[in-house]
Amino acid sequence: MFIFKVRDGEGHRARIRIQALDWSERGEVTFSADSDALAVTLLSGCRSGRGHFELLAGAKPMDVEQWLEYLQEQGRLSEVDVHIHTPLEDDYTSLCGLNNEQVQQLLQLVYKIGGFNQLQIRRYLKHRNNPSTMSTRYGPEELARYRHLGELINYLLKLKSA
Repeated sequence: MFIFKVRDGEGHRARIRIQALDWSERGEVTFSADSDALAVTLLSGCRSGRGHFELLAGAKPMDVEQWLEYLQEQGRLSEVDVHIHTPLEDDYTSLCGLNNEQVQQLLQLVYKIGGFNQLQIRRYLKHRNNPSTMSTRYGPEELARYRHLGELINYLLKLKSA
C-alpha cells in the first residue's frame, strides 16, 4: 500500500492511498483533501512520463509520484511525502480495515495456494523499490506471479470494503 501525503502553499492537505504491491502495479485509489482547490489541482490533468491518467479510476504509484513531483516543481505543492506499507507490518491490518486474525488467515491461505513462503514475500517486498535488482533477480514469470498475489490481496480487500 502506498500513501502519498501532500500539502499546498496555504497549508491545505490531501492524502492519496493506492492499494498496490509495487510501484508499477495499478491499484485502487482512496483520495481525501481538506480543500476543494487542492483537490481540483491534484485531480485535474494528471500526467506522468507515460501520458495522462485518471487518478480516481485506479493508478500506478509511479505515475502518481511523477505527477506530484511535477506539481511540486511547478510550485503548486509545498510538500510531498510517500509511505509504503507491506502486509507484513503490524499496523497494516488497521490501515486496510481488517483485524489481524483475518489478515493472518488470508495470508496463510494465499501462501499455501500460491506456493509462497514468508521469506520469499519479505525478500520481494524488500527489493520492489529497486528496479535494477528486480530485473536481475526475478524473471518475467516470477514477477507476474508476485503481481497476481498482489491482485488477489487487493481484490479481497476490495470485497471486504464493499
